[in-house]
Amino acid sequence: MRRLIWPVLFLLLILVQGAASAFYTGWLSCDLPFLALYAFAMLRGEQQGTLVGLGVGFVQDALTVGVFGYHMLSRSALGFLVGLMKEKVVRDNATFHMAVIALCSLALRFVFWWLELIRSGGRWSIFFSYAVDSLGFALGNMLLVVPVVLVVKRIYQWIKEEDISY
Repeated sequence: MRRLIWPVLFLLLILVQGAASAFYTGWLSCDLPFLALYAFAMLRGEQQGTLVGLGVGFVQDALTVGVFGYHMLSRSALGFLVGLMKEKVVRDNATFHMAVIALCSLALRFVFWWLELIRSGGRWSIFFSYAVDSLGFALGNMLLVVPVVLVVKRIYQWIKEEDISY
């Protein structure tokens, strides 16, 4: 029964993300579902990370305006790749989490920049402002990854107490 916390958590984070983007318009930003998916995939592996990433990405694509399918593809890829690292890294190293999230954030923003460049008809003038926003996105994710990882780990342990097969 405790496993139902995962859909509730991800839906809550998507709603908080949407509300925060409506009220806060500064250059420092973050993606809470992205961070929670990172922590979830680090704990559960590539198969679960990919499936949850696909679901979270679908909900994010349905609620945002832009290229439909971008969030599904990027979140599924994140869940798969981070899930592959599950057994190969030290999960308690905060610096590692911050570095991986910074690289993933910048990679996602770089791919999205190319999509926006194609959609805008090759308007290269958007590069500087987009680069500044991308740095703010990576920095915001770096600052929040450790608390989100700790919360997801605590929820994971809470579920594990009840369900031995988990």
